[in-house]
Amino acid sequence: MSNQPAEAPEAETSDAPATEAPVEEAAATEASEAPKASESADSTGTAEAAEIEGAGERGRDGWRRVGAVLIVLVAAFAVVVLWARPAHEPTAPTAQRSTAPVAVTSLNPTDIAYLQLMISLNTSAGQLFDLIVTGGDPALTPIARSAADGHRAELAALRKALADGGAVEDSSIHAGHDLPGMVVDADMAAIRAVPAAQQPAKALEVLRDHLTGTTALCGSEAKNGADPATKAAAQQVLDAHSKLLAQLPTM
Repeated sequence: MSNQPAEAPEAETSDAPATEAPVEEAAATEASEAPKASESADSTGTAEAAEIEGAGERGRDGWRRVGAVLIVLVAAFAVVVLWARPAHEPTAPTAQRSTAPVAVTSLNPTDIAYLQLMISLNTSAGQLFDLIVTGGDPALTPIARSAADGHRAELAALRKALADGGAVEDSSIHAGHDLPGMVVDADMAAIRAVPAAQQPAKALEVLRDHLTGTTALCGSEAKNGADPATKAAAQQVLDAHSKLLAQLPTM
C-alpha cells in the first residue's frame, strides 16, 4: 500500500457555455422579431378597419344618391299632375241660386195627404162601377150608376182644391196599394172568380168596403184639415158616400 496522498482528479471541462450560447441567441432573435410581428398585426387590423369604414361610407353614399333620385322623381310627378289637372278635372261650377218661384200652398200636410189619397180611392172605384153595370143586377146597377156620376164630380172638386192650394197631383203615390177603400186588381179578380150568380154579392162586398174607407178618411180630414176648400170638399164626399152606404141592399 502506497502512502502518497491521492491526487485529486482533474476537473472535467464543461460544455455548458457552448450550449447556452445558441439558446440565448434564439431568445434574442425571438425578442427582436416579436415587435415586428406586433407591428405587422397592428398594420393588418388598421387596414381591415379602414376597408370596412370605406365600404360603409360607400354604402351611405349609394343610399344618399338613391334618395336624391327619388326626390327628383316625386317632384317631377307632382309637377306633371298639377299641370295636367285643369285639362282633365275642371273645377265644379259654383251653385247658383234658383230663380224659379217657390210654390206657396195654403194646404197643411193633412190636407195634401187627404186630397192625394181621396183622388186615388175614387179613381180606383171606376172599374168596379163598370163591372156592376155590365152585370146588370137590378138592385146594384142603379146604385153603381149614381155612384159613378158622383165620383166623377167629386174628383173634379178634389183636383181643383189640390191645384188651388198650390200642390200637384201625384197618382203614383198610392198606385196599387191595398189601402182601406182602395179597389185593387185582386178585388176585381175575386169578383170574376166566383160563379156569375154570386158576382153581385161579391161586388156589393167590395163596394161597401170602398165606401166605408172613404167616409172614414173624410171624417179625419174634417177634424185635422186646415184649408177651408179642402174641408168643404171632404164634407161633400162624406155626405154622398154615407148616403150610398145607406142605400146598399143586403145580399
